[in-house]
Amino acid sequence: MILIAYDGSKNADHAIDTTAALFPGSTVEVVHVWEPVSSAAARAAVYAIAYDEAGTMLEREAELAGQVAQRGIDRATRAGLVAGGGAVSTSEAIWAGIVALAEQRAPELVVVGTRGLTGLRSAFAGSVSQHVTAHSPVPVLTVPLARGGG
Repeated sequence: MILIAYDGSKNADHAIDTTAALFPGSTVEVVHVWEPVSSAAARAAVYAIAYDEAGTMLEREAELAGQVAQRGIDRATRAGLVAGGGAVSTSEAIWAGIVALAEQRAPELVVVGTRGLTGLRSAFAGSVSQHVTAHSPVPVLTVPLARGGG
């Protein structure tokens, strides 16, 4: 089984396409590892974000994460891979969540794009692909941006 880290970016789409080209028909688990905004804010010492007591914001984040994961699973299936997976919440950095999944599920390979989403989270996270490569217990295939930027 191949574990594909998917964040919904063009580079993540390219990583799925590259996996399908290199390993046609393989069984893959497409996972969108996500960190709730409240957790990311706490780790970054930014406390301006408030959750309502009903947990509605967290539920919405989980729903959106599931949608991202499903887009990746659908893309992998269309590319000819045998795909499953889903969204996985972490209270750690995204890269640490991906490494934890690799430790738990023992895939033959982890696939990550070299450039994911941009913005505030990426500024705090550093390079997810670099951290995954440095800490993964299994081989990691890092897929650069497609020619033309994605």
